[in-house]
Amino acid sequence: MSEETSPNDSTLTLSTKVEEDFISPATAIRGALEILRDFPDLTVTEQQDFIRAALAECHRLEAGIEHLSDAVYAAARTALVVDVSAKQDPDIPAYGDRIKFHTDQEILEIDFSNFEFDCTDRVNGVYDEIDAGVNATGRKWYVVVNNTNCRVWPEAWVAFAHRGKKVNVNFSLGTFRYAEAEDGSVSNDPTLLASRSAAFDEVEALRGRPSWKRTLSYS
Repeated sequence: MSEETSPNDSTLTLSTKVEEDFISPATAIRGALEILRDFPDLTVTEQQDFIRAALAECHRLEAGIEHLSDAVYAAARTALVVDVSAKQDPDIPAYGDRIKFHTDQEILEIDFSNFEFDCTDRVNGVYDEIDAGVNATGRKWYVVVNNTNCRVWPEAWVAFAHRGKKVNVNFSLGTFRYAEAEDGSVSNDPTLLASRSAAFDEVEALRGRPSWKRTLSYS
């Protein structure tokens, strides 16, 4: 007679996994940082030891996030989703008007402006088209992303971060994001540029650097 897994066993397994993949490395990273903060007289060797330990835990945390996002991505493939084909010609990409290739400038421009990623399926729908478009070109691109008024809901964030990272790693020569404010104010997010023209200028600046320096500007 086979043994069945009880709800309590499943909960315990999940709790243990969360502990191993997220809580433990996050605690270790915080501990290392607090030691570096509270003991400024540590030797350089001691500082490097704590930095290496924190980075090792960062890799462990990243692996946990990747495993989780892969599980979310797989589950989304089997979930009931909104049928967008009923609303348009199935031969026309659902998000094709938001993905543009500027061949002469080697730029892939992605428009997330005024767009809500409210579920994993919508994230995967957009990024599937991005992946397909780039794969069809057979090359890498400088990527410019318009994040003006883009909203990512909590339930979509893991998939959004995972798919975005894959684009950066697999397809990007350098990625620049921007958000334009109607009142001309500057975004509180330091990773966002203020305008489309600023993002294109950054691409040109990166293009002009020696190849070994470009990796330092990868974002």
